[in-house]
Amino acid sequence: MAEPFTSGKGKHGAEAVSSEYVWNEPRPSRAIHQIPKSAHGHFVIQMVIHDSDEDPGQISKCGSMGEYHTRMIALAETDTLDVIEQVGPFHYQDGKKETREHYLDHLVIKEGGKRFGLTDKPTVYVTEDFQDEIAQVREDGRQKKLFDELYLVTEFARDPITLFNAELIRGCRDEEADVDAIALTVVADVTSKAKLDELICQINRGPRGFRALVRLIGSGHLVLWKHEKISRDSVVVRGVATHD
Repeated sequence: MAEPFTSGKGKHGAEAVSSEYVWNEPRPSRAIHQIPKSAHGHFVIQMVIHDSDEDPGQISKCGSMGEYHTRMIALAETDTLDVIEQVGPFHYQDGKKETREHYLDHLVIKEGGKRFGLTDKPTVYVTEDFQDEIAQVREDGRQKKLFDELYLVTEFARDPITLFNAELIRGCRDEEADVDAIALTVVADVTSKAKLDELICQINRGPRGFRALVRLIGSGHLVLWKHEKISRDSVVVRGVATHD
């Protein structure tokens, strides 16, 4: 195991800020059907979700850019507890009546116990054969009570504004305890609509205040007044947080 890094005195003799860092491995991917680590001319990604100062997080893999975008949106929904990749196998019969296996790109677990399967496919590849495959997979999964509903996701289902906000929420996910506490106090006094810029000024921590407010949007403490990309000009109202 690597030794912790500890900073000492700076080159001018001033005492540097002491810090220690120990790498904790995130939990391995839960994919049943493995996604390759790399592919020629094809997008693959490995990322860590559910990570925090107390939790090293969970490895989550995507086999295409479309899968990655769908994963971001699903994870950012305030009632989502978890998203598991490559779940299965589910069975269907092809045109030759041979039994085949299908693995879901995403299994989204919601508060209250609902489970939704999502399968990504570019529209150009959504053939009649594939639609028949998905219909059989839906029936198989529902009979086995492994998900409540199955949805086919194409590039037209992913709203660019929702995707932008989802990626921003992920980018701002690292908690900052001091500024987060101030932000919660400021938001508690919001009784009607408020502009993010006004709340940022009240928090008085510069960009850290903006990131804290993005986290509160992600947790449901704040709700955008209209469907738009999150910015300092966005108007929000208080919401009901689902989970932190």
